[in-house]
Amino acid sequence: MKTIITIAALCLTLTVTAQNTFSHKSKNAEVILLSEGQRVSNLNNLIGLTPEIIADVAPDKTFPGATNAFLIRTGGRNILVDTGHGRELFNNLKAFGVSPEDIDIILLTHLHGDHIGGLVKEGVRMFPKAALYLSKKEFESASESALKIINHYSKEMVQFEPGVDTPLKVYDKIESMACYGHTPGHTAFIIDDLVIWGDLTHAMALQMPYPNVAITYDTDPQMAIKSRLKMLDYIVQNRLIAAGMHIPFPAMGSVKADEKGGYIFEPLYLK
Repeated sequence: MKTIITIAALCLTLTVTAQNTFSHKSKNAEVILLSEGQRVSNLNNLIGLTPEIIADVAPDKTFPGATNAFLIRTGGRNILVDTGHGRELFNNLKAFGVSPEDIDIILLTHLHGDHIGGLVKEGVRMFPKAALYLSKKEFESASESALKIINHYSKEMVQFEPGVDTPLKVYDKIESMACYGHTPGHTAFIIDDLVIWGDLTHAMALQMPYPNVAITYDTDPQMAIKSRLKMLDYIVQNRLIAAGMHIPFPAMGSVKADEKGGYIFEPLYLK
């Protein structure tokens, strides 16, 4: 069985389920984890598993996961990246002295319910002053239930085209890159040395050492694999920090390639 730091670190996260926030500061920004909580999931929804992969990295047939959003503080602005389910979001923001009225911009990686659940509660728009940014392709593929939510922000909605091979500016010093496959318009955001990659992974313990493993939630699993490999290579080549919506606490870390075609993730708190 592999004894790589990926697995040991991810298992360690199960002991810190009460901790919902973590902060990383860079040249132009502070990026803050806003966790909805940690969990343990089974392998039922994963695609491309083999008995060898399971024996290697998930012998108990489970993996640790999480649901996260992020707050970016930059240039005097408060910018949310996704809103999770909205269960712990407002308590987490309050812990940093941020109220819903203080949020200037919300960047959406995509329109699944665990990413837009905090936008509206009981028919009320929760961030009255925020402009909503999402990729044009994601908007065009939105379900009726997603449209019902985001239309509360229709007057302040900005649709953009993310970068494909290189990042493109989306707001101030924040850039975007297309990571299509999980959804038609799934988008990652980059600020300084950190990439918030949305749902590029769901099962880090398996998809880092075996990035060709997909999940049934992917709209196009093969495209999702292609996007994952492309982004992981970009992160390694540029020595960036990765952050994701389903990476267990602290949800941020460095990435390096291993000798077998996979990747190793090292959480920031282990550095």
